[in-house]
Amino acid sequence: EDQIAGLAYLQDRVSGQMVDLDSARIYNGVFTFEGSMDSPQMYYVRIDGVPGRIAIFMENSEIRLNIAQREPLVYTVEGSRSHDIYSRLSDLVVPYDERARYVQSELREAQKANNEEAIEEFRKMNEELTQRKRSEVLDFISQYPDMAVSVFIAQRQLAHGASPEELEKIFSIFDESLQGTRYYDEMENNLNTLRRVATGNPAIDFTLNNPEGESISLSNYQGQVVLISFWASWCPYCRESNPELVRVYEKFGGNGFEILGVSLDRNHEAWVRGIEEDGLQWPQVSDLQGWQSGPAAEY
Repeated sequence: EDQIAGLAYLQDRVSGQMVDLDSARIYNGVFTFEGSMDSPQMYYVRIDGVPGRIAIFMENSEIRLNIAQREPLVYTVEGSRSHDIYSRLSDLVVPYDERARYVQSELREAQKANNEEAIEEFRKMNEELTQRKRSEVLDFISQYPDMAVSVFIAQRQLAHGASPEELEKIFSIFDESLQGTRYYDEMENNLNTLRRVATGNPAIDFTLNNPEGESISLSNYQGQVVLISFWASWCPYCRESNPELVRVYEKFGGNGFEILGVSLDRNHEAWVRGIEEDGLQWPQVSDLQGWQSGPAAEY
């Protein structure tokens, strides 16, 4: 049987993009990466000609990766305590995720059939599942408060959509010895962002250009009710919800109510085309920095 051949690449995920850090030639089905890291991190291995990538929580130890020849995405990792913890977490959440998928598909069927009673029942089941899963994950990471992998798990499983109070509670689990490590600092930055934009705080001002290159500031609309709409021409969910915003604007726009569109586009033409196609009549601005959009990060 042919051995897996070619190159293996060590990758990191930076701002949603995969970045190659190193490559190694595969000899007789074996490849090696060497180096040291400041703190344990999630890295990925991609192999020439093999779809997908292998996720490994790496640390400063001798780590052995065994890949199945016939199914390269079936693998085991030995020698990384961080990865062992990460794997145990997967075993914990998989049953919840499978159950949630079933409940959500039943909920969609109930919505199609306009069955109010079933909709209510499946919504409740979904909410209970979410809460039980969150509390199990919280208990799990509380056992490892001084491990970077715990912070990574919290970001993936708990931080999304959490209120500042909830995030504060999660963050308080972690040992201060993790200060200066990547995931701890990211989470602290997120928490500080949430604190700044918490309900009741003054909105953070920003100034960006509209499609014609004229600068517009949020503070131009002081004294009005302003809805800041973060969107992008490449985002299907944004485009699906635009008609609803158009209806809201037709009804309330101009009577002390304004929408300010902030686009996470990178391409000026695509951005302008999206505005025209969806008939967006309100002011639009962008720094054309995609995910690195300044106001999006601040909010």
